[in-house]
Amino acid sequence: MMNFTELIQKTQALPLEQVRKNVTGYFEFVIPVEHEKGLYPILEDFFGPPFKPKNTSPDAQAKKISYDYGGIEKHQVLYYTEKNGLPSCAMIWPWNDGRFATVKMAQGEIKKISK
Repeated sequence: MMNFTELIQKTQALPLEQVRKNVTGYFEFVIPVEHEKGLYPILEDFFGPPFKPKNTSPDAQAKKISYDYGGIEKHQVLYYTEKNGLPSCAMIWPWNDGRFATVKMAQGEIKKISK
């Protein structure tokens, strides 16, 4: 079973456009949309299927999980799981220009991560 550190390592092997933040328990990056399809199997191996798939309205739980990281909207994707008592989430936010997506992955207490 993959742990959060291994999830980050596998994600870093993808052709990322930019790494915005990489600290213990939090990894934020930008990925070109043409490489996004390589990200989904990695995320699903760790999280399972999306907690809130793309083009579905977020429920109250999805809003609560994502709140401190900027929230989640209908066109965005949210993954969530708890392993060994630790919550983990990943969010994919497509850019309006359709060329890139911002991805935020967090583990531990769901709380505000300052930039």
